[in-house]
Amino acid sequence: MLQSEYKDIRSRHMDAEQTAEDPELANQIAEEFFRDSEDIEVCYRNGVRYYARLKETNSLAEKGFSFPKDHVLWITGGTRGLGYLFARHFAERYGVTKLVLTGKETMPPKAEWDDHVKRNSPFSDKVRRIRELEQKGVRTEVLSVSSGPEYEQAVSRVKEKMGPIGGVIHAAGAVDLDHPAFIRKTREQMMTVLEPKTDGLDLLYQALHKEPLRFFALFSSVSGVVPELGSGQSDYAMANAYMDYFAAAKGFPVLSIQWPSWKETGMGESKSRAYLKSGLKSITDREGLSLFDAIMAGDCGSVIMPAVIHPEKWEPGRLLLSSGLTETKKQEQADTESVEEWLTGICCRELRLEPSRFESDTPFQDYGADSIMLAQVSRAIGKRIKADLDPAVLYEYPTVAALAGWLETAYPEIKAAVSKPVQPVIPDVPKQTAAAVIQPSGGAAAQDIAVVGMSCRFPGAESIEAYWKLLSEGTSAIQRVPKERWKTEKADYAGLLKNVTHFDPEFFLIPEEDIKAMDIQSFLILEEALHLFRDSGYSLQEMKGRSAGVYLGGRGGSMPDENRLKHAKNPIVAAGPNYLAANLSQFFDLKGPSLVLDTACSSALVGMNMAIQALSCGEIDSAVVGGVSLLESGQTHRMFELRNLLSEEPAFHIFDRRTGGIVLGEGVGMVYLKTAAQAVKDGDRIHAVIKGISVNNDGRTAGPATPNIQAQKEVMAKALAKSGRKAEDISYIEANGSGSEVTDLLELRAIEAVYRMQYSAPCELGSMKPNIGHPLCAEGIAGFIKTVLMLSRRMRVPFLSGKEPMTHYDLSASPFYFSHALREWTDSPRIAAVSSFADGGTNAHVIVEAWEQEAYTPVRKPLPRQELKRRAIRPDKAESLHENAHKSRPNTFWKQMKTY
Repeated sequence: MLQSEYKDIRSRHMDAEQTAEDPELANQIAEEFFRDSEDIEVCYRNGVRYYARLKETNSLAEKGFSFPKDHVLWITGGTRGLGYLFARHFAERYGVTKLVLTGKETMPPKAEWDDHVKRNSPFSDKVRRIRELEQKGVRTEVLSVSSGPEYEQAVSRVKEKMGPIGGVIHAAGAVDLDHPAFIRKTREQMMTVLEPKTDGLDLLYQALHKEPLRFFALFSSVSGVVPELGSGQSDYAMANAYMDYFAAAKGFPVLSIQWPSWKETGMGESKSRAYLKSGLKSITDREGLSLFDAIMAGDCGSVIMPAVIHPEKWEPGRLLLSSGLTETKKQEQADTESVEEWLTGICCRELRLEPSRFESDTPFQDYGADSIMLAQVSRAIGKRIKADLDPAVLYEYPTVAALAGWLETAYPEIKAAVSKPVQPVIPDVPKQTAAAVIQPSGGAAAQDIAVVGMSCRFPGAESIEAYWKLLSEGTSAIQRVPKERWKTEKADYAGLLKNVTHFDPEFFLIPEEDIKAMDIQSFLILEEALHLFRDSGYSLQEMKGRSAGVYLGGRGGSMPDENRLKHAKNPIVAAGPNYLAANLSQFFDLKGPSLVLDTACSSALVGMNMAIQALSCGEIDSAVVGGVSLLESGQTHRMFELRNLLSEEPAFHIFDRRTGGIVLGEGVGMVYLKTAAQAVKDGDRIHAVIKGISVNNDGRTAGPATPNIQAQKEVMAKALAKSGRKAEDISYIEANGSGSEVTDLLELRAIEAVYRMQYSAPCELGSMKPNIGHPLCAEGIAGFIKTVLMLSRRMRVPFLSGKEPMTHYDLSASPFYFSHALREWTDSPRIAAVSSFADGGTNAHVIVEAWEQEAYTPVRKPLPRQELKRRAIRPDKAESLHENAHKSRPNTFWKQMKTY
């Protein structure tokens, strides 16, 4: 396999006889070393050399296959991916009623399963799958075993409780997508991939080989037999090759199946250049199951490769040769060679890679390139264009495709230069012995952004779980504002938080003098950030010093009176609105930028757009994104009242004949973001991924609050284009919803123009505003969190409005609809959009998709919610409070950092 990954390496696997004498063995090794052969696998028996080739088999009989009645089927990796697919297949097709499913994690007791499903824990998907099997009448036993004694005990217990074991499917496996280059893999990383298919197989076989097995099927891969398909995943290829040799050595009933790429399950469809050249097609679930049934019914030996092929590309005689998938090209450069092809040639030469292995959109560092290698590449390019090329350019444009585009713009003459046949440039190799590993520094704008943590406090909901309960039960937290809140007799309606002036200043190390002067919103932000990190699985100590940016939507509250400002130890924390974010960076010791944005309703999503840009270019490694809004007085209500925008009823109607204005609300919401690649590397729990986001402005309109339907269409279309998804893929839209007949009508028509003008697929619309009111600068994040919760929990919550038809829009004749009851989200894939169109014209639109990686198991889990000793800190505020006396605590910051 290594000769496929690195062109300057020649490698071959030789199987020697155990009885061979040393001189004979030495001669055979020497002969192989000097032999000019493309064979990648040979063996010697009785002095005769044999080589490996594929042979088509016709031994797939049609006599059918049956599984022993009342016997147990044992499946490793059975709670996800291919393992679960085959568990369901055996239950449906072969009537298997007893299943043992094993995995890496220990499942919680069944008595706790309902709770895990309800709160969407890391086990919720597994619980749902197991219950689906049980609903088919299957008795299941879910085990976690990792040692010989554990296997022996498990087998004994299973036989006693369930009966004899009649078959085994070993589908467990692991891949390391973060370290594809062999020269960059550590022993520990490789062992993680090898263990399930080597040590795990040995233990499984030792425990079960004496049972009355109809089959012992090992799920191997073509990567273990076709050398160029193992390139970039050498550890995975080795693990699968071990399974093949194991099956060949043991014989019946052990069978190793070298599966090609699966389109719909497992690791997903392979689209690499090498795979496309192989002639193999990625198989569907239906094709794979049919192939398995045929294998089980036939007599095909110990190792077999099932295949669905492209007849015009399929050359099985070449697949097991070292250059089997390498295209034969003329050595001289063609006059029509493109800049991208020219760059590919340089990179392959400097990185010692085979051209067939090189992908133009794969970052250089994924091929094991270090700073020295990239310096050589830049020097070679510079010689051709006769310029001193800065090596940093290869960090800014870290793929051949991106670099080619930049070169064609910066050096227009390059097209003519590369079209002329020239002698290869061999740069001098610097005499250095140490090299730094390149870290991604740009060019990743198209990658997914993962939501790895969420926290919020909205009207009627003091936490994420409470917010979900409010939404899923279809409850409205809108109420009449208590008289004591704003000291007014006026009948105002709003969505309000409780006890907003209750805080734990000692935990957050804020002097009492500053507490009296600070913006109350600061307290909400600090608390929710703490809950956010713990929801993400990170302690205070783990967050300390991270390159995490803070992007908050918000606006400063009322200025403190002169006396409080005068007595504050740090008056700037009260006077500077930027400290809404800076306080967070200060306390948690976060090293990324911290900023507060105010684009009204779209503030949080505009901040999200900025955070994603910083994440994508490697400026930061994670981001806190959120929004906050607090109605400290009735002043905001009076302003909206003067504009005739307030509803006179305790209800916020959207897309409804009863639309009569908005109901204001307050709240704070936050999400913790990383690139999906970083989140997987860190073992984070991923709630959903952001596929695309866009921001624009209405420009000049009839007034600052007048929407621009064209701008709305453009911002939605651009976010959709960035996502790479089709309009018909979006089955739910969390709408902006203005509470005005005209603006709601314009939004509907904009949505229709972008998402359903050419499609009739149903699309649900909704909004959280009828539940909690319009939380101003926290609006965008409130809708985003709601949408992510629905995606991750596979449920759609009821919309509390849209029950009376609009006058000028016939919803029944459109693809759009509202759901007024809690129901399961059955669409696949689950993709949604979130809109936020603000006063002042700044529009934002986000495409977010459910995280569907069956082979991924998060390492991090939410930490228990931090208990805070909250007390009333601002009794002067017009709010009904319950005072609690607390003794002040000493400053124990470093102790806390180690404890929490």
